[in-house]
This record gives sequence, structure tokens and C-alpha cells, in this order.
Amino acid sequence: MGLFLPLLFVGCAVVFVSSYDQVTDQQIQDAAKTTEALIGDVLVNRTTYSQHAKDYQAIDGALGALEMRAANYQNNEAEIKLIQDLRAAMRNLRRIHKEIGPFRQAEAEGVRSLFRSLIHHELSKKRSASLNKTTQ
Repeated sequence: MGLFLPLLFVGCAVVFVSSYDQVTDQQIQDAAKTTEALIGDVLVNRTTYSQHAKDYQAIDGALGALEMRAANYQNNEAEIKLIQDLRAAMRNLRRIHKEIGPFRQAEAEGVRSLFRSLIHHELSKKRSASLNKTTQ
């Protein structure tokens, strides 16, 4: 019995986050590019909300699709939470732009910070996946 117990745990892997998904990673990158183009245009050119209304709608749709995809993976709560927080931050930025006018850089920083966190999360999963391949 003393030898059986240690052998039972050999090879058991504990998974704390979901596996890396290249499609999700690419969709995050695409949404980040679209968002950065919108933010850059507003900050530099002081463009109006009506000039970007379709962009906001496209970004929200992309983030909604990401959230649905992320929900299909086990141990993916952290990613889902980041996406939900990002969607809320984008809605707030959209509201500011629509009701007040072109936003300032400080007002866009929350969205940028959440995108950086989401990208970092995906890169960590990618690194973990490549490490797992080399150790198997």
C-alpha cells in the first residue's frame, strides 16, 4: 500500500486554466486592433460618436462572440471575467463618446489596460501549451 499511493499520483496533471486556443487569440488581437484604431482616431482627430457607431457595434459583437467561445472551455473563468469587464469598459467609453463627446486618453486607459491583461492571459496560456509539448 505504501508504494501504491505515490504511483497513483505520478502523471496526474492539475489544470488551473483552460488550454490555449489559437482562434480565440486571433480574435482578441483583431478586436484589440479595431479598438486601438478607434481610440487613436478619437484622440488624434477628435472624431464624433456617429463616425464610430458601427465600430463600437462591431467591437461589442466581437467581444460577445469571444465570451461565448471562452464559455465552452473548462477552467476559463478568469478569461471570461476579463472579457466581461472589457465589454463593460467599452460600453462606458461608448457612452462617454456618445453623450459627452470625444474622450480623453485617461478615459480610454481602462479599455487599453483590460485588453493588455487579456492579451497577457492568452500569451501565458500559449507559453504554457508550448512548455507542455516539450515536457511530454
